[in-house]
Amino acid sequence: KEKAEQEEYEQWKDLISVENEGDQEAELQEESQGLLNEFIDYIKEHKVVVLEELAAEFKIRTEDVVSRVQALERMGSVSGVFDDRGKFIYVSREEMEDIANVIRKKGRISIPDLATEASRIVLPKSESPVVGS
Repeated sequence: KEKAEQEEYEQWKDLISVENEGDQEAELQEESQGLLNEFIDYIKEHKVVVLEELAAEFKIRTEDVVSRVQALERMGSVSGVFDDRGKFIYVSREEMEDIANVIRKKGRISIPDLATEASRIVLPKSESPVVGS
């Protein structure tokens, strides 16, 4: 009987394939990478992000949002500034270059003038200026 079962097993084992072996860890890593990309895309798309809204969107604490954005800045994935009203303003590399060009072109520039130029370059037309609002 055992010999017959072994022979039947040998016939069937080549017909069966295991496709999901070890996929759970890969799936978790893929999901984490997907969430990270969504997080980065959200920041880039919205430009001016209220940190509490970002926390609510991704169901994490505001403190965790701040530390994640800071970590992404250190990694070079995003760049920008935190303002004193709980917002993060995303600044692309091209926008930083444009701001640097303004400084080079004008030489000396006052902080209010620099803020005005930076707002003009960085913020969408519908946003209010960073300084003086």
